[in-house]
Amino acid sequence: MKKLMVLLICLIFTLLYPEIGTIAANSFSQEYGIAWNYIHHLVQFALALLTILVLVLFKFRESFSAFGFNLKNKKWSLKVVRDFAIGWIIITVLLNLIFKFKNQISFEPTIFSVAASLFFDFVVTPLSEETLFRGLIYTSLFYYFPGKLQIGKSTVSFAVLISTLFFSLAHIGIDYHTFKIVYIDYLQLAFTVGLGLFYAIMLEKSRSLLGPMLAHGVSDGVIKIVQLVMLNL
Repeated sequence: MKKLMVLLICLIFTLLYPEIGTIAANSFSQEYGIAWNYIHHLVQFALALLTILVLVLFKFRESFSAFGFNLKNKKWSLKVVRDFAIGWIIITVLLNLIFKFKNQISFEPTIFSVAASLFFDFVVTPLSEETLFRGLIYTSLFYYFPGKLQIGKSTVSFAVLISTLFFSLAHIGIDYHTFKIVYIDYLQLAFTVGLGLFYAIMLEKSRSLLGPMLAHGVSDGVIKIVQLVMLNL
């Protein structure tokens, strides 16, 4: 019964917190853009952090460190992020050259807008999404779903798999009035699943959000830089 309750609560976090962020962003900015994204993600981050604070204060967890806010295994995390960054740059450039993906730059590339957009991708997005999906949701699941699934010679914990499922779900557009899917990008979803697994496994191995946050920033920021460069070629 406790496991079902934890699953339900984590699902509510997954659906509700981004939706509240959307409502807040819409109330300040009717146009989807850099300002809208900042408001959405900062509200989402604040809600996730407040929830973690409540869990710590009421002794459901011992400290913020239990949610990944620490520098444990820093050298290992930095090495993994370095290797990931090199591989991700190569993959992103090749995919954009081969498949000529539609450029997602939706703003006039001035110095201010480019700086604000890159700061959002490298800092705000990973801070917000990793705090919610790995810090809060993965950690909550980890204590109630400690088992592992054998896949070939490798094992993956149920907490990693479920938190990645919720992370992917948050990247699908859902109309909550009709409960119908109104937006889904299958390519984005494929990358979301793969990267979500990577971030969660990094957290599980290091017990720190440092690696997932840095890797998430690299994954989003590199895509933006590549597209900005290709826009001017």
